[in-house]
Amino acid sequence: MKKIYKLLFLLAVTMLTFACSSGYKAMKKGDYYKAVIDAVDKLRSSPRSDKAGYVLTKAYPLAVKAAERDIAAAIASNHQTAYETVVYEYERINQMANAIYKTPRASELIPEPVTYHAELTAAREKAAAQFYDLGLRALDAGTLEQGRNAYQFFNKTNEFHYGYRDVLNLIEEARFAATLRVVVEKPLTGRSYQLSADFFSDELMSEVSQYLRKRFIRFYNFYEYQQNRELQPHQFLVLNFEDFSIGNVRDTKNTVEMKSDSVKVGTATVNGKKVDVYNVVTAKYHTYRREIKSGGVLSVRIYDGQNRLIQQRNFAGEYVWFTTWASFNGDERALTAEQKNNINRQPQIPPSHQQLFVEFTKPIYSQAVSYIKSYYNRQ
Repeated sequence: MKKIYKLLFLLAVTMLTFACSSGYKAMKKGDYYKAVIDAVDKLRSSPRSDKAGYVLTKAYPLAVKAAERDIAAAIASNHQTAYETVVYEYERINQMANAIYKTPRASELIPEPVTYHAELTAAREKAAAQFYDLGLRALDAGTLEQGRNAYQFFNKTNEFHYGYRDVLNLIEEARFAATLRVVVEKPLTGRSYQLSADFFSDELMSEVSQYLRKRFIRFYNFYEYQQNRELQPHQFLVLNFEDFSIGNVRDTKNTVEMKSDSVKVGTATVNGKKVDVYNVVTAKYHTYRREIKSGGVLSVRIYDGQNRLIQQRNFAGEYVWFTTWASFNGDERALTAEQKNNINRQPQIPPSHQQLFVEFTKPIYSQAVSYIKSYYNRQ
């Protein structure tokens, strides 16, 4: 009876150990490929692991049969991408064999693992042909969406057979067909501000292009469009400062009366003695503020290739530069220390009109960038 209890105990411990094994868990769930790979990994680090050996011998034939069954089903389905599945399953069979061959203990347990090298090569060729045909049909559709499908199909073709037929050229052709081509028209301003407007536009489009660099979108400037009329843009992005004013000056003046008690104003002789004379002193303290206000509105309009308006937004910006100074009339002793310091300050020289233009466009820049990114991120 003790021997039976001992045997049952050992069996329970063994089953518990199996239950803790990832390979065993995968096998119980029917994921025989994972069970095999996990078991081989365990045997590589622990060749004497009985539980890994048990999982390998049980799961390997089931994994091969499952893969062969999926291969047969895919071929029988005659699906347009059936050979992608065939390639995938042949690769898994060969990966299991390769892992077993590289692990001495696994090779002892499975001395002749199944391989399908020739079959895999043939399947990859058929998969390449299937995706190549899908790519041609998508490219012929002539739409952006199908151009993007064609690009994916041709890249799949190239994965299965690098350089298959003319696929490298077709990938580039599909990339062009898949790309939303947008011609950007810069703002036109007076000659005095055109350089600043150009800089504003160039910086804006550089940031937007960088943000969207991984998407099927490309921006062209108007010069590139004029040089290549075969470009066939899908959209025109038109930037224009509809209204702006620079250097509107506004001067203000504020006057306060200051006085200070008990200020020594001189001396006097009283009863033959000189004494200090104190009195109230006053002054008029004047503060000046000069403001130079600049502002404007940027219009962002998006047209389709037939010059129909799709989207329009306006963005306003403003910049106010100012300088302050002070003066006084009367007795300086009536002023505070801060006021005395202010009367020594001279009005500052205002920025150039070019700089004022740049400053008022800064808040417009952030708004416009955010809007354009958001719009084209959805395309």
